[in-house]
Formats: sequence, structure tokens, C-alpha cells
Amino acid sequence: MRTQPEYGIDSPTIVIGELILGGAACSVALLLLVLRALLLVGVIGMAIGLFVLLNAGSMVFYSKVGKRSIRDQLLRLVAWRGDEVALDVGCGRGLLLVGVARRLTTGKAIGVDRWIRGAISGNRLEATLENAALERVADLVEVQDGDARHLPFDDHMFDVVVSNFVVHEMDTRTDREKMLREIIRVLKPGGQIALVDFIFTGEAVQVLRRSGVQDARRLPIRWPYFWFSALSSLGMVQVYQVIGHKDPDSASRT
Repeated sequence: MRTQPEYGIDSPTIVIGELILGGAACSVALLLLVLRALLLVGVIGMAIGLFVLLNAGSMVFYSKVGKRSIRDQLLRLVAWRGDEVALDVGCGRGLLLVGVARRLTTGKAIGVDRWIRGAISGNRLEATLENAALERVADLVEVQDGDARHLPFDDHMFDVVVSNFVVHEMDTRTDREKMLREIIRVLKPGGQIALVDFIFTGEAVQVLRRSGVQDARRLPIRWPYFWFSALSSLGMVQVYQVIGHKDPDSASRT
């Protein structure tokens, strides 16, 4: 039986695929270099293989270390009182959900997800509850099945809504807008939104500002590993926090 919470490896199929592809490329390249055949192809193949292995390693490092740092940085942006009713959209195995619960005293942290297999290793509702129990916040946590585009909650129900790397999982711009508008709908006037993702964050800010979060803005994650990721991925991976408050005098604009 586990004694420490485990939040899984993100995109495990991609990680395994990159390890296999990178290892194969390096092996073939090494053989060509040893045989002194097609030296240029060998050098290029080795470079590609090492790059792919580096990406796989960075994803594992993120899953084991980085995402906890991101969680803590994101949640520090919220001025917690301790009595909030907070929602984690796409809670997975409970990374943000548990982090929120640890900042509460009399409040409640509610997580919603579809627990899609393959998104995170061991992704299931029971794993979320087990992590909450191991972190000793089970009495402050609730979870339920639900679609981020059609949240199963009443209007103006939550003081805070958080989400971790879910915006980019929406297949289309329309789906992303539905998700963000649903978040605004269930958020109380004056309530805070705090999201993190690596793409579509600029788009998210625009949608939020049009929909009742006039102070919506994005801030870069300030951690050296993610500056390295941005460089190594040629700018394709740039992690941002998206934060803002629902206008206090606004009604839901969904």
C-alpha cells in the first residue's frame, strides 16, 4: 500500500513512444558511426535521437518534480481565506485539487474530470481520492464525473476555479471557449480563476476578457526548467499562468 501521494506520468504513451523512437535512432546512428558508413546520416540520426530522448526525460521530470512546483506557484497567486468553495476542472489524480484542499480550513475543494485513460498513468477517480487521503485532506475533497464544456454545477457556485493543462486538451477553439465560459458561469462575482497551460493561453485571456473577467492576464511560469523547455522545443512549449477575477457586478455571460 502506498504511503505517499502519486500523481502519475503525464501523457505516458507519448513518453514511451519517444523513449523507443529516441533509443532506436541512437542505436542505428551509433552502428553507422562505428561502421564508418553514412557518417553524416549517423551524426544527424544521433542528434535527433538524443533530442527525442531529452524530450522524454523532460516530460518525466515534469511529471515527478515540475508539476508540483507549478501547482504551488499557481496557487500562491490566490489570496486564500480558508473557507472557499473551490473547483478544479480536469482534476486528474488530484494534483491541484489536493493543493487547494491543503489551503482550506472550513471550505471545500471539488474536482471534476472524465478520467480519460492515457492522459495520466493510473488516471482514475479512486486514485484521486486515495491521494487526498494520503495528504490528509479527504474530508475537504469531493470528486465527480463531468465534462469541462458542460460543468454539472449551478451558476455562481464557486469562489475559486483552477485548472492544470486542460485548456489545450479541448479539440477545437469552440470547445475551449465553451470550457472557459462554463468556468465563468459557475464562478461567483468577484471570484478568481487560475489556470496553467502551454498553448492557447493568449486565446484564453481574450475569451475571459470578453466574458466578464476584465483583469484577465497571463504570467510566465518562473522556473528555469521551463525556460529550458521553451528553448529546447524551439518556442513550442511556453508555460503560462492565466489569472483574473470575475467582474463583481457582472452576471454570467454564457
